Amino acid sequence: MAAVSKKTPRGSGPRLVISGYFGFNNAGDEAILTSMLGSLHKHIPGLEVTVISGNPVQTASQHGVRAIKRTNLLGILGALRQSDLLLSGGGSVLQDVTSSRSLIYYLSIILLAKLCGTKVMFFSQGVGPIRGPLNRLLTGFVADRVDFITVREDASRRTLRELGVRRPPIRVTADQVFCLQPAPDSRAQAILIREGIPLDRPMVGIALREWQGLQGYKRAVAQAADWLVENHGVQVVFLPLQAPADVPVAREVAGLMAAPATVLAGDYGAQEILALTGKMDFIIGMRLHALIFAAVQGVSMVGLVYDPKVEDFLTLVDQPAAGQVAHLTARDIIRCVEALWPRRREVGARLREQGRELVELAQENSRLVYTLLKG
Repeated sequence: MAAVSKKTPRGSGPRLVISGYFGFNNAGDEAILTSMLGSLHKHIPGLEVTVISGNPVQTASQHGVRAIKRTNLLGILGALRQSDLLLSGGGSVLQDVTSSRSLIYYLSIILLAKLCGTKVMFFSQGVGPIRGPLNRLLTGFVADRVDFITVREDASRRTLRELGVRRPPIRVTADQVFCLQPAPDSRAQAILIREGIPLDRPMVGIALREWQGLQGYKRAVAQAADWLVENHGVQVVFLPLQAPADVPVAREVAGLMAAPATVLAGDYGAQEILALTGKMDFIIGMRLHALIFAAVQGVSMVGLVYDPKVEDFLTLVDQPAAGQVAHLTARDIIRCVEALWPRRREVGARLREQGRELVELAQENSRLVYTLLKG
């Protein structure tokens, strides 16, 4: 493997390539990228970054980086050959629940980097579930050949060990989104007013996604939301974290409600969604990063589990899971909300305190990148 010092002199500073689920208008993943870039530039002066993206024009414009289409393999190869380090992550790209093809794609980028003599670091990865026997074999083979690994929870470390990863150091840090700064409060206020959301009532934010054609959880959420309106006089606000993919399910559930609810109509960035989350009194979240946003902003939450990563995070921040979406009932959600609602502000304060500790852990990711580049 070529040493980093033999590559660095070609430019004015270290060069990184970042590989992840970027350029797909997913607020959680764009939050990861925004936060990664801010933290990396803070710790590594003169850094030059290229991002592999589903929409390179949008990524370059939003984040001020060079971006390459994720299907442009020749362009990716050229960037890797000129770079000192590939960062794979953050997020949950190493899993086969969504598809085996996606997993193979990200593993291929890692192998390509190693063939180019470029160091590789898993950056605050969430690893798993990986269920296919061949997928598990390939992931273990590739992961064992990277140079350093940081994961966002201990379950990911255990998964890697189960896959036979022994060579690279593995450090448990935290999701990089904990370092993200929200948009100004005035911006969130202006969005709420433009969306026609009443500001004189408590607000409950709900963040859902489609999952495996299931319908029962949608009725359960609608019924629980109606219960909240009737018993606590709340305004229900649906927060689509991936536009436009999450908009139809939000509208469907809002349509199942007896009470009126608002589905955000605008296309908002990660920092705006984070700021809007801070205006909520409570979050009911299926999307992992809706729950992370709530923790960052000190907002009590109930999680709806469609993937182990959601339950792992809820355990980390000591917040309740209403249950698996395949078997979810309105009563499951209501029971969790009832238990938290009277003490939601006390719980929120505890989350903010815990969030400060997680920010420090998340910053460790970039400090370790700096160490790896200097080594």
